[in-house]
Amino acid sequence: MKRISLAASLTTSLATLGWAAVLGCSSFGCSSPSAGTRPHDAGIDVPIPRRDAQPIDYDCPADATGGGNCPLNFCGTLQTASTLAANPSTYAQSGADSLCNDGHICVVGALLPSGDAFQLTCVPPAAGAQPFGKPCSPNGGAGMQCGNDSLCVPGPDSTTASPDLFCATMCRNDADCPTAAICLEYPATPGGPAAQVGLCTPISKTGGTPCTHEGACPSGQGCVPLGARTSLTVCKATGGSTVVGKACTGNGDCLSGACFDQTFKQAGGGNQTFCSSVCTVNSDCGSDQICTRLVLNNNGTPNDPTDDVVVGQCQTLFAPTGGCTSDAGCVALNNGSDTCDKGYGVCYNKSAVPGSACTKDTNCMLGGVCSTGARFPGGYCQSFGCAPNPTGSTPNIDLCPGAGSICAQRGGPDAPLYSCYEGCVPGSDAAGQTCDRSGYACSSPVSNAPANICLGQFGT
Repeated sequence: MKRISLAASLTTSLATLGWAAVLGCSSFGCSSPSAGTRPHDAGIDVPIPRRDAQPIDYDCPADATGGGNCPLNFCGTLQTASTLAANPSTYAQSGADSLCNDGHICVVGALLPSGDAFQLTCVPPAAGAQPFGKPCSPNGGAGMQCGNDSLCVPGPDSTTASPDLFCATMCRNDADCPTAAICLEYPATPGGPAAQVGLCTPISKTGGTPCTHEGACPSGQGCVPLGARTSLTVCKATGGSTVVGKACTGNGDCLSGACFDQTFKQAGGGNQTFCSSVCTVNSDCGSDQICTRLVLNNNGTPNDPTDDVVVGQCQTLFAPTGGCTSDAGCVALNNGSDTCDKGYGVCYNKSAVPGSACTKDTNCMLGGVCSTGARFPGGYCQSFGCAPNPTGSTPNIDLCPGAGSICAQRGGPDAPLYSCYEGCVPGSDAAGQTCDRSGYACSSPVSNAPANICLGQFGT
């Protein structure tokens, strides 16, 4: 149990109070000054003023979440490999130093009593520890110690004959890592069941040739993700030979090692599957595909998009099975569509353009999605994979549909792709330039950029 002086804590109180507000009610319970069975009360004990005019001490239990005037004790939960295998639709959590406070770092702690996960714990770093990326020794001797012994790991380029140990830090995705580093998975170091934890790794240690699409790689190689926690993709031979956009029966057929139907399900049950690949624009994909955003890993926290790994991925336009055969058949579905693309077997709305109101994807143009949220009241048709300044022999593939559309990127919500929006000019009444829908106004896609896309206004 750690006790902290009020005088010592004042220098960090603003930061720690902010973290307490973010955490709110966690899996360890809500803050409460009342007694309870640890760790479920998970709160800050009521401070008891001393009678001798000394600084007030705070009772900071190590088995509670912490926060406020206390260090945070936990930074996530790491599921074991067997737990994930039994639940194939889930993703393992990892942690990051940013989830701790008081200068503490995130490390893999003890196996939970349930035996299905490790606790991720915030601990003080070792005194005089080597910074990230520096060489280290597993025993920490001679000034070669990392912030924690578990963070001294061999890089991807390491061999038994020539070990290349370096000091890592924990991560959930690339955004948790320093510049020129990415988030890769490594075996967790504590004893017990197998588990993989995300650790920041210098790009210089990863090898491989970076790429953004299959066409940028040498013949016989695909452009594949380097791991499940990084957006870095590299050219690599996978054993497959079928190029992006062509039909496949399994991952092993494709240069990319990825064989999907329209819903990103793998082959099985008679669905139509085609070789996919990473992409940044539609022309990176096959002729019957579009480039769309795909969450590669949500870090086991589906309600928190900030720790997701998102990539551009080629998506086939062909319906998985069957599909429509006539416009009348689409209208009869009563799903907002009015037109059937008979080649793809897909229903869509022929008159929809970026910015059109919608409640589902079938209200939108072919290949479009219905975006919702605070900036899209009443739904908003969009498509991804456009290029702001398309070039090459087939630029129309990368153009947005609709004469008044704008290809833009709203940072986090769109990255790594660009998306199609209804275009506008502030204060203009020219045809097609003002926002067509009530509650929308001409806005900037990012800070300090000209206003040129229609977005919903918060609170209006």
